[in-house]
Amino acid sequence: MNRQRLPIGIAPGRAYKGTWWDMVELCLRHGFIGVEFKHELPFILPDRWSPALVHRIAEVQREEGLWISVHGPYTNIGSLLPHRWQAAVDEHLRALEWAEEMEARTYTVHPGWVEKKYADPDLLARCRENTIQALERMVEHGGQVAIGVENQNPAEGEKAKCGFTVPQLHGLVDGLNPVGFTLDVGHAQVLTGDPVQFFHALGPERIRAAHVHDNDGMADDHLPPGRGTIDWRAFLFAYLRHGCGFPLFLELAGSEDAFVAGRDFLIRLWAELKEPVSSGGTSDKETATEDPEVR
Repeated sequence: MNRQRLPIGIAPGRAYKGTWWDMVELCLRHGFIGVEFKHELPFILPDRWSPALVHRIAEVQREEGLWISVHGPYTNIGSLLPHRWQAAVDEHLRALEWAEEMEARTYTVHPGWVEKKYADPDLLARCRENTIQALERMVEHGGQVAIGVENQNPAEGEKAKCGFTVPQLHGLVDGLNPVGFTLDVGHAQVLTGDPVQFFHALGPERIRAAHVHDNDGMADDHLPPGRGTIDWRAFLFAYLRHGCGFPLFLELAGSEDAFVAGRDFLIRLWAELKEPVSSGGTSDKETATEDPEVR
């Protein structure tokens, strides 16, 4: 097994009251490995964002070696109307420029969607094609930033989405070799109840980053790990067994204390999984979290 340090960062949700710089300070204060910034309202309002802020973050990134990620805007890159599609793509290309300025390593993007009341197989197929074309444009302009398509929240009933199941996600990126996935563990729990199986089916080697948060399997609550029903021990065991190194960004709506509590919970489990195995056998902890792919 790979016994590396568990790379945990933060990805504050849109309810977070601070700025991108406040996130950097939180990250440094508590020893997180990096930040994923949402290039979206309210964080990019003129009174909370500026090019000078981006340049300041870039300096700290170089000094501290932070893992910087950018979550692209929540625009619909599968839009069926050309002018809306182009506006959505332009928003992402602008965000990618700032991601490069900050020397970001990863970039998260949501696939497209159709309003459910209008969705039929033909329109959803067009939405998928438009999403692929948008991703192709991003690859052309993305430089060294690794693009990850996120498995979307399946619980938003008003939208018919083209990227939340494993086959859908592979259909979007399999022809785009540089593009991988941002695994949202909470979304996988809501969809399947088994994020570990989703992790295996998606392909650990294609995952660029992960959003980690908890829920009860019914709603996308974005709770700190340990506050819901996700089997984090099993997930971390799979992460360890596969020798993964992608960052685990805590995507929470809560306070600074919530980020610290979620981080500490995961680190405790990680330390237990890395305890030396007693001579001549396998530890009870490993047996209890056996990876089905290596049985």
